Amino acid sequence: MQNISFFVIEDHSLTNLGIRECIEKGTGFVCAGFASSESEAFEKLTELSLRSSLPSLIVLDLFLNGDSGLDILREVVRHFPSINVVVYSMYSNPGIVNALIESGAKGFVSKASNESVLVEAVKKVSAGERYIQETLVEPLKTYKNLLDSLTKTERFILQKLIERVSDEELCSSLELPPHSLDSYLSRIYAKTGCRTKAELISQFG
Repeated sequence: MQNISFFVIEDHSLTNLGIRECIEKGTGFVCAGFASSESEAFEKLTELSLRSSLPSLIVLDLFLNGDSGLDILREVVRHFPSINVVVYSMYSNPGIVNALIESGAKGFVSKASNESVLVEAVKKVSAGERYIQETLVEPLKTYKNLLDSLTKTERFILQKLIERVSDEELCSSLELPPHSLDSYLSRIYAKTGCRTKAELISQFG
């Protein structure tokens, strides 16, 4: 236990401190460092890597000030694959949870939950398990069933909308004219019961 270290990426200083204190007290794990932005996080993680002192686990906020936690997660998985990531966020709709898990997160906990849930998640992920907060498991299953009803392109479009990708970026990445994107959106609305992009994001992202 004492050899397990963790790193916190959270842009609110008091919350960052609270997470560190909660985990240290609840697990006995050692804090290897903390950051409030993507650039600071990767600068510190690179320094730790050069000293062969990378943490076992990162606790990551989803929406930092100007930085995307999803992008940070993907970069951590790419550059530091030995580190397990637990996302700790106030945003817990099933679409974004699914995107995080598919992008390599080993755990997800809502900030609305009790601190003991975060401690449990950190312990289980550090032991090599996956952890999804219990109250989010059924909504995630329902969302995955919904994805099964969509075509590959429709799933891609829905996921990118949840990630707040613009219509222009979507059209460019899919090489679609705007009217074709509108046609895909109409089919997604029909299958999800939503009427607008804002409703899709509100319900799933």
